[in-house]
Amino acid sequence: MLPESEKPDQQEQIPTDDSDSWFWKPHTLTGLGIFLVAIAYFALFDTSSDDTALNTKRGLVFVSLSFLYIAMIHTRNGPFIRPHPIFWRLVLALSMLYELVLIFVLFQHKDDVRRLLVYIDPTLGTPLEEMDYSSNCKIYDPEVPDDPYHNVWDKMDWFVIFHLTGWWAKAIVFRDYWMSFVLSITFEILEYSLEHQLPNFGECWWDHWILDAVICNGLGIWLGIKTLDVLESKTYDWRDLWSIPGNRGKFQRVLSQFTPHSWTKFDWGYTEDVKRWFAVVGICTAIMTFELNSFYIKAVLWIPPPHIVNYSRALVILFLGAVSMREQYEYMSNPLCKRFGQQSWVAICILVTECMIVYKFGYETISKPFPPHVIAFWVAFVVIFLSWSLWNFTYKLPRRRRTTSGREVSESVDEGDIRAQRRLKSQ
Repeated sequence: MLPESEKPDQQEQIPTDDSDSWFWKPHTLTGLGIFLVAIAYFALFDTSSDDTALNTKRGLVFVSLSFLYIAMIHTRNGPFIRPHPIFWRLVLALSMLYELVLIFVLFQHKDDVRRLLVYIDPTLGTPLEEMDYSSNCKIYDPEVPDDPYHNVWDKMDWFVIFHLTGWWAKAIVFRDYWMSFVLSITFEILEYSLEHQLPNFGECWWDHWILDAVICNGLGIWLGIKTLDVLESKTYDWRDLWSIPGNRGKFQRVLSQFTPHSWTKFDWGYTEDVKRWFAVVGICTAIMTFELNSFYIKAVLWIPPPHIVNYSRALVILFLGAVSMREQYEYMSNPLCKRFGQQSWVAICILVTECMIVYKFGYETISKPFPPHVIAFWVAFVVIFLSWSLWNFTYKLPRRRRTTSGREVSESVDEGDIRAQRRLKSQ
């Protein structure tokens, strides 16, 4: 029988320094009472309305809130416990609700979904203006003497801040420099490859490789790696809040509740094992598909980029991605972990459902033929990728292992000879 610390399913355990305090107890009966009182108040005592549209909206809102509340209380704990496990159960509940909404959308007609979005927000429902950012790529434009660098300044909007902070967060989620770097470059190449389908992917070369790849992506990844260094070097030694003397110490302890309880450094080992290699490639493919889906969905459903729907989806995907990456690493690295993570399971459902929506509603867009140079590039990429994989895992890696094994055998033989000579001398 395995000791408690080595049991494979540890997500039900909450390793805290004050697990007996009120803060960490489940309070399911209290939660039940609050839930029923809230439903009774808003359904029976709140001012009623004869407006069918308003009542329908209120009903849908309370159905969603009730689902989130029930799931938040009764789902299993995940790998994260800070600031509180209930927060991460809420993230799981939000992702489950999002998947249910996607399934509903999947069984509708494209025009009906657009009308439904207008019903929710009257500002929606109009075709998006197709933006082409590659029409004028002059860094210095002498034709506009008052502002010759207007092309550069036009790109320096608030999206730059979101872009940079997004890659900072992704680097922390991936916990790996090379994975972050490769994904950053890959997405820029995907924008080149798909600009014939989505015109807003068309950007100037300096916008792709200087503003995006170097400044936004590169700086964000660098800051993320520096944040990882701080988290990995930090000493995690938690004390009960009430055992800390002084109000200042208690205040710092409250703030630290929003930092990780512990930290696990990721060593994906993607070039050391063929299964891990293709598993990490699959994870990277899923991440890129999530990124592309956001652009295709807002294009086919006419949701403008600065809308709250896009921000909400990005936030949910970020948090569920953080949990999913931790679950996937545990599933790949811990031989005692036999359960595929619940958040990862929901994430895959969301990914596939989004792809089906894009295929159903945006077939005219995604079926546009690829230019010959794009096809040639990706054929060459696949050939190089498969050739390197074959060479690395059938020749390079086995040869290195044989060399290392032979060196260890040789060293053990030498040590045995030295010990035998010492015994002969002593006799």
